[in-house]
Amino acid sequence: MEQEILYEECPLCNEGSVVAAEKGTYRCRQCGLTLKQRSLLGLLRKNRFGIDTLGQGDYSLAEQGLDKISLVPEQLKVVIGNIYNDQQLASIAVGSLELVRPVRTVLAEIILEQLKETCHIQVNGVRRAHGRPLPETGSYRPEQHIPRQELTWQDQGNLFVTSKHLVLPSDSFTFIRLDRKLAGVQAFLDGVAVQRKGEDFATYFIDCPPHEAALVAAFVIGKLPVFRKSNESVSEH
Repeated sequence: MEQEILYEECPLCNEGSVVAAEKGTYRCRQCGLTLKQRSLLGLLRKNRFGIDTLGQGDYSLAEQGLDKISLVPEQLKVVIGNIYNDQQLASIAVGSLELVRPVRTVLAEIILEQLKETCHIQVNGVRRAHGRPLPETGSYRPEQHIPRQELTWQDQGNLFVTSKHLVLPSDSFTFIRLDRKLAGVQAFLDGVAVQRKGEDFATYFIDCPPHEAALVAAFVIGKLPVFRKSNESVSEH
């Protein structure tokens, strides 16, 4: 009897398939990712899943908040695609950008076609705001929540990190170029913020879990030498 397949390609390792292992449970034999049907508001929903077990490695950053996730497969696929273990995040932050898995969604393909830029990360359902300026440093380690009292809300949508920009398609279509004018980046427990030189505010992307904020910040740090140097100095101590 052929096993029921949830994902032809595992979104965590891009190698095995995620198939039915037992009632309500699906597993990737390649990396060990295990998903289970999960209730929403106390009701079991057959088409909603949560993450039961991640693959091998230390996922202390990623595990924050994942126990409450209950999503349909397509939404969950994007969330899992943004999960990296702690060592991978540290390597990405010092320039090993080849570790970032390709984004294989329809929206990412649209970004590629329109901008001619490869989409490396997709974070769904964030809100953009202007807020307190950041210091000229870079850190992918989320340690606190974003201070909300000084935020000026702008718009909302899906955040895409391409080879050249942070892009938030909306009515105003936000572009933040990944270049030397980017002076600060910081991951938070509920979002990520970037600071550009000459601006008296930082741009905050809010309402994403810690592991997605950490990934975006690690990618920006790994891409820009000015951040990599300061991050390597911190890691050595």
